[in-house]
Amino acid sequence: MRILDEEIPLKKNLTTSFRKYRYLWIILLVTVFFDFVTTLMFMHNDGIQFERNLVVRWLAFTFGIAPGVFIGKSLQILAALIFSALSLTLARATLLLILLLNLLAVIVNLL
Repeated sequence: MRILDEEIPLKKNLTTSFRKYRYLWIILLVTVFFDFVTTLMFMHNDGIQFERNLVVRWLAFTFGIAPGVFIGKSLQILAALIFSALSLTLARATLLLILLLNLLAVIVNLL
């Protein structure tokens, strides 16, 4: 793929990211799962209106709690995939950022 006259090897970047940062991808998927579960618990107990993530709140109001949170988490994984494919040098930072945000969300959801 060409962006701004620079060839970007999307597939190569993504496969290299999977190989090079395998443990970060695994930890990311685990934190996504725990964030999904704790967000469902939080929304069922306290209500959708208290969700801080505006996108997930809108999705939950529009599609229901479980589908809305699932779509939100899927978009999060998709964003990690896209950023890793576009820039291998930013892949680790992107994965770490999303991972840390998920950990923070799990902690906040459990409070």
